[in-house]
Amino acid sequence: MQKITAVIQQLSDKKFILLMSFLAVITAWRILYIQHGWINVDSLLYFESARLFSIGEFKQGVAVFNWPLYSLLISAVHSITGLSIHTSAQVLDVVFFAISTFSFSYLIKLAGGNKLTIACGVFLLLSTPYIVGDVLPMLLRDQGFWAALLTSLVFFVQYYRIQKISDALLWQVLTIVAMLFRIEGITFLIGLPFILWLRHDLSFKQKLRQYLLINSISILAALCMLAMLLLSSSVTLSDFGRIKEVISLASDVSHAFNLKAAMMGNVLGGYFEDYGLMALVAGLLSILLLKVASIISWPVIALYVLNRNTCHRTQQDSARLPLQADTRIIFYGVGAITIINASASMARVFVLSNRYIVTIGFIALIFAAFCLASLINKLRTNAFNRPWQRWLTIALIVIFSASYIKNTLPKKAGYTFEKDAVAYVKQKNITNDRIFFVTDKTVFYAGANFNGRHSDHWQLTLDAIKNGSIYHYDYLMLYAEADENTHEQQKIISEQLSQYRLEKEFYGVNQKKKIMLYVKQ
Repeated sequence: MQKITAVIQQLSDKKFILLMSFLAVITAWRILYIQHGWINVDSLLYFESARLFSIGEFKQGVAVFNWPLYSLLISAVHSITGLSIHTSAQVLDVVFFAISTFSFSYLIKLAGGNKLTIACGVFLLLSTPYIVGDVLPMLLRDQGFWAALLTSLVFFVQYYRIQKISDALLWQVLTIVAMLFRIEGITFLIGLPFILWLRHDLSFKQKLRQYLLINSISILAALCMLAMLLLSSSVTLSDFGRIKEVISLASDVSHAFNLKAAMMGNVLGGYFEDYGLMALVAGLLSILLLKVASIISWPVIALYVLNRNTCHRTQQDSARLPLQADTRIIFYGVGAITIINASASMARVFVLSNRYIVTIGFIALIFAAFCLASLINKLRTNAFNRPWQRWLTIALIVIFSASYIKNTLPKKAGYTFEKDAVAYVKQKNITNDRIFFVTDKTVFYAGANFNGRHSDHWQLTLDAIKNGSIYHYDYLMLYAEADENTHEQQKIISEQLSQYRLEKEFYGVNQKKKIMLYVKQ
């Protein structure tokens, strides 16, 4: 153990960060391996778009998903390597996670962390139940977004300190790449440079020069778009993809808010009808707060509480592992912009996936890395004021370790129940044209033609019964969930599909979902 420690101490910070990134790669491959081919339903759009790109049908590919960078990259890996679309996406997933880990670790270094702090940060990252346990294996464009954004922040911090032109340009290029994965990247591109105006050590002219330089590509792109719109009558905002959504955001939010506020007023009743908007805002803010708390996680929050003085430089605590003041301001800015993005999403479509606020999770983990490193140093030197602090630190380390182990353990029985159902049918050498598929995943697993996204599987079954198309198939792969509608659904199947017999059922995790295989008699 001492020899390993000595070797690690001899490594430069960059080599140590590469070592941590390699550990992340191994973890990512392990997590993808234990999926055994499971995919997230959102990935199907990217896969189909990538397939169309790979055969030269670019218009059709964009029609499937109109923000195509991720699909184009999958298609490129598929075309270059000959790997399947699915495997190509897995390769990209690992590459993106390695880049994210490297940039995340480098940000810790820029913030003033040493090897222990970096190791703590990577340990906390790999133990996250959501970022690594849930999202990593989903094969989503978010991984590319986080990789590009975190790397762009490295160059933003460096530009903030030494004002190199190359850092300014790389910050913009990488943030634009992040934007091409997710449109939310545009708010970082526009908003984060405003931090430069908060610097008290620069004159107004210096601030203006730095601000214009770090926005040079953005300004040039905006001028080009404006010129195209003014000089060509055939060019419209729709030609710039989802940029139109950004420009129309204010009107969309206003319309959605007025509609929901009126509905909330009706729910509250006559005496409180005028408070509909206030109740709506309070409810959305509460949801946002709970979402942020869940993405940070309570063990990380416990680190802050236990070691609250570690994360801020004070006169009494200057010898510990503080964050540099400039990086702290930048991280606060990133967090604020993430909140703005999340608020805009909630106000516009009244949906907020945790993926929209994962950036806050990364920032929180950077702060937590400094806290955990300080607590470990206290463990080494037995410098705790009270015994319970020592035991709580040990308990938190055990919790994070258990979370990492859970992320890498094999999945429960039924995790791949849809894939298992398809594999069972394929063993019988049954062609796809004889099978009625209900879920999008079974269509993909069977290699059948993509026919769009469907969220209401039971309604799809009812429609097929109503128009008679379901009776053309010899095998039915029906989907059901364990809910209050189960009895009614089974009754309809018995009455309307009496010429079919149930051959086998494939249950999901905890038997909450299942695929029922019916065979024509």
